[in-house]
Amino acid sequence: MKPYLALIRNDVRLAYRQKTVIFFNYLMPLMFFFLFAQVNHAERGGVISQVVTMVLVIGILGNGLFGAGLRAVQDRENNILRRYKVAPISPLPLLVASTVTGLLVYIPLLAIILTLAHFQYGMVFPVNPIALVAFVLLGVVAIRSIGLIISSVVNSVAESNILIQVVYMSMLFLSGTTFPLTMFPGWLKIVSQFIPATHVVSGLQNILMEGESLAANWQSVAALAMTTVIGLLLCVKLFRWEKEEKMRPTAKLWILAVLVPFAVVGAWQAHAQDNVRKSKLVDRQISRTRTYLIRNARIFIGDGRVIENGGVLVKNGKIAEVYDGNIPDEKSVNADPIEAAGKTILPGLIDSHIHLASPAGFLEDWSKYDAGKSMARALAAYLYCGVTAVKSVGDPLEGALSIRALVNSGEKLGTEFFTVGPLFTTAGGHGTEIMRSLPENIRASVNAQFLRLPQTAADAQSRR
Repeated sequence: MKPYLALIRNDVRLAYRQKTVIFFNYLMPLMFFFLFAQVNHAERGGVISQVVTMVLVIGILGNGLFGAGLRAVQDRENNILRRYKVAPISPLPLLVASTVTGLLVYIPLLAIILTLAHFQYGMVFPVNPIALVAFVLLGVVAIRSIGLIISSVVNSVAESNILIQVVYMSMLFLSGTTFPLTMFPGWLKIVSQFIPATHVVSGLQNILMEGESLAANWQSVAALAMTTVIGLLLCVKLFRWEKEEKMRPTAKLWILAVLVPFAVVGAWQAHAQDNVRKSKLVDRQISRTRTYLIRNARIFIGDGRVIENGGVLVKNGKIAEVYDGNIPDEKSVNADPIEAAGKTILPGLIDSHIHLASPAGFLEDWSKYDAGKSMARALAAYLYCGVTAVKSVGDPLEGALSIRALVNSGEKLGTEFFTVGPLFTTAGGHGTEIMRSLPENIRASVNAQFLRLPQTAADAQSRR
């Protein structure tokens, strides 16, 4: 244990003496923090959470690729590792010390960014801070493993610079770190799922903005953990003490071995597209949490009063203030202005009795009728018409619950949807025959729809 502690102390001391470490671990992330916050007007809503995610990932990439990968090559080229060889000492303590040093160097950045986001831009502290810290640290060690593998297979600082820049830029611009995934075309969204930083971004967004646990992001956690283990094992195998020891060009293929976990997760995500769906939800959630000032509109209050020229302040998706004539400047309330002169604002309408699954008109070919698509389009149409909530009766239960989950979660745009369950139907016969069988039919329908019991006595008998 003493050699490990001694190496960690020495590595931390040397790390803070290097300008590149200070720049990529602190100065560059902080520059991006204030730049992104300023450009996105982070003071006007929940976009600060996205800014924090972006900056934390930029710090993780710099810490892992430049702080670990480039520095390891420089130590070998400057014959620093040769001194440890004559100690003697095995590669494992050096690699473990490098990983722990990366964590110790990164932790202050995490604390600084969260503190600035809270006190400067009003971000609420994470609901699940333990999961956030654990995931961030896992991301650091995983990306450092990739950086150390790169340092193990290159033969010079110049070669290391080229390879690290390629990997760094790919992760920076294709993972959602600098540009949201929702901006990408469909094919690029699929490509992004094979990039390690994408899963760091998605995991941080889910934990920071949605309060999810590590278990809810188990795919990203598993891929990062496996990459860490594989990377350290390969680094021990490929470790070189002196710059005279050269690697063959084919040795660079070992980098692909570290990326195998992300290839597996990426293939699954390309099929399921859970990350793409969640990124869309996060994007809409950020839009909802922004602060808007709607001004110079005619406003129906809902209690009988009408304001002829007023404004409405909306925060976190809710009306925070209604102004009667004395509308504040948007900068004083940190809001995005919406000019509504000549328009009217009124409370959202509610339709408490509709049949959402029924087609809007007569269809000659009922085989072409898609109830799910019809319901989704109808809910969007209601919202565009000013109806903010509907209660639908007599819909197919499973389909209605599925559509409700999509719309109410924000994945699909539409009015808030309430359902009361399916219709009760009678079966067979005419006239008095239906009346005689009505109690039995109702009992069977209740059992089938709610209790999930056998519909006939014969079925019940067969299951005993």
